[in-house]
Parts: sequence; C-alpha cells; structure tokens
Amino acid sequence: MPPERTDTRLLIGAGAAAVLAGVVVAVVLLLATSRADSPTKYEPFAAGPEQERRDNLREEGPFYFPDPFGGSKSILFTLEGDNIVALMTHTPDGDDCRVNWRGRIESFVDCHGNRLRSEEVGRYQTTIENRRGTGRVVVVDLRKELPAPAPASAPGN
Repeated sequence: MPPERTDTRLLIGAGAAAVLAGVVVAVVLLLATSRADSPTKYEPFAAGPEQERRDNLREEGPFYFPDPFGGSKSILFTLEGDNIVALMTHTPDGDDCRVNWRGRIESFVDCHGNRLRSEEVGRYQTTIENRRGTGRVVVVDLRKELPAPAPASAPGN
C-alpha cells in the first residue's frame, strides 16, 4: 500500500525537525567550546610542580611546551645546573627562525643548523613560587623575554 500524502508530509516534517535539532546542537557545541573565554593577553602561568619538572628534565632532558595562550611563544624547558629555565623557541633576530632540541645530538639547533648551548638561547622570566594547596610551582612570564646570558658561538659548532 503506497504512503498517503499526509504520511509523506509527516516524514518530511520529522526529517526537517531532526536536521534543525542537529544544527542547534552543533551551534551550542561550537559556542561552548569556542576560545572566547581564553585569555586575550599574556600573563604569568603555572607550568607545573617544580619537583616534577626538575625530575622530568633530569631523566628525559629538555622538552617542548606549546604556548598556553595559543600564540607563537612556545618554550623549551631545560636545566642549567639545577635551575629550571624556559628557553624561547624563536631567535632574537626574528620569529621565523626556530630553535629546537635535537636529542640524538644532545644539542639545541637553530633553523640554520647551528648548534647552541642553552646559555646561548634567549629565555622567558621563570620563577619558583609557593602556591597554597599546590606547593612549589614553576611560573613562566612570556611577556618578559630575557637575552641569552652567553653570546652565541661562531656558526658551524
């Protein structure tokens, strides 16, 4: 028995209602997960418990930490002596030349292939703070770029 005209209208109406409900749910999810509530400016942030970071750096070596604010100020954490340091991943000459850690050669390397010691790389101000309920945490301020404490070596190191 073929469907009646009212059955067809009912099916089309139900289908349209289901599509509309899907669109409404998608819009709500997009609004709920949008970055509108994320910070619009840089501010100091806690990068984790001090002892955990220190132990990780001793055991695994330097590691990459993406910009927590979604910008281009990513970090290479390393140890200098017993101090936790947040190195810049860009060179002072410009943001288009990145510095990376190359574990197999145990060295920082810029975009030109130059090997760098951590002391030759710019850094962000890093402090250790006591926070209530959390203990000692590493705090990094991406607004405060500090120059490398040692001049860069000659190319080709």
